[in-house]
This record gives sequence, structure tokens and C-alpha cells, in this order.
Amino acid sequence: MFWRWEEQKEPKNLGKAIQIMTGILLDCLGLLWMYLFFTQIVAFGATYTPIALLTAYPFWSSWLFIFSGAFTVLLEKRRSPFLVSYALVVNIISACISVIGLLLLSIEFIKYSKSSKNPLWPQVSTRFL
Repeated sequence: MFWRWEEQKEPKNLGKAIQIMTGILLDCLGLLWMYLFFTQIVAFGATYTPIALLTAYPFWSSWLFIFSGAFTVLLEKRRSPFLVSYALVVNIISACISVIGLLLLSIEFIKYSKSSKNPLWPQVSTRFL
């Protein structure tokens, strides 16, 4: 009986860890985008501003994912109807924010593919060869 309880508990903990790790990864990705954006300005003088940076999506969404995972961990430690309802609402909002992120990336890919300009990074990297 004890073995079966441990098997059921592990996937739940994995889901919480994935939510928190997604938030941390998204925050690091936002920092990388900021770094590439500023080096683009310094290196090329051109400014192509990504939609994700205009909306600051990587920064506010990462905190929401971390908050959602932490709230679910808190729910696991203390069960109450109040915490269950708030954890459910935060997880639904987190799922909606994920869909918004997918839409932003899709718009970004379409916008970039429709632009008539050639990409800047491959042009500069081949000059030095």
C-alpha cells in the first residue's frame, strides 16, 4: 500500500517543479533577449525590437509561473478550500498566459518572416571569415 502512494505522489511533485523551472527558464531567456537586443544596437546601430520585449512578457510571466508553482506547493502542505480555489485560479491564469506567449511568438515569427530586410547577424558573422 505504501509503494502505491509514493508512485502517485511523484508526478504531482514533478508538475510543480516544472512550473517553477519554466518560470526560471523564461526569466533567463528574457535576460538573454535583453542582452542580444542591446548588443544589436551597439554592433549594428539598427534596432529591431522584439514583440516579447515590448510587452515585457518574459519578465512578468516568469514571476506568474513561479508564483503558480509555489502556490501549488503551499496547497500541498496545507489543504483548505480557500487555498484550493486560489491555486485553481492561478493555474488557469498560468495556462492562459502560456497561450498568450505562444501567440506572441507566432506573431513575432510571422512579422520577422514578412520583413524584406535580410537578417543582420549572418551578414556580420560572414565578413570576418
